Amino acid sequence: MTPNQIETVKDSFQQISQDTNAFSLTFYNELFRMAPSLRGHFPTDMEDQRIKLAETLGAVVLHMHRLHLLEDTIMGLARRHLDYGAKPQHFAPVGAALIFALNQHTPNGLTPIQAEAWATAYGAISDLMIEAMVNAAA
Repeated sequence: MTPNQIETVKDSFQQISQDTNAFSLTFYNELFRMAPSLRGHFPTDMEDQRIKLAETLGAVVLHMHRLHLLEDTIMGLARRHLDYGAKPQHFAPVGAALIFALNQHTPNGLTPIQAEAWATAYGAISDLMIEAMVNAAA
């Protein structure tokens, strides 16, 4: 990621960080609409899950400029997700739901530059997670 993309992600996250509960609700509603088979991987009561999503996203955004320092944490998260039934092919709908929710909760929607920065950030993180999942399964 370029320094400009990192700042774009951080700045745009500030616009939604005041209501992360609504953001998380939109994210999961969209994820389950696009990939209904994933619903069974989550608890019935999603309140704690929505909080975890917002906290994790906030931490990653905060440290985006030092993503290399989070690699072990991100890869550990990926290995734990294997226990929940996550598979590499699940990352595409998760990414699409993330961009959708960000667009819905950013005033006036994401700009093309913001959408590209978020897609790049998500790609970097999901690539690390997929690598960890593949290595753990091997």
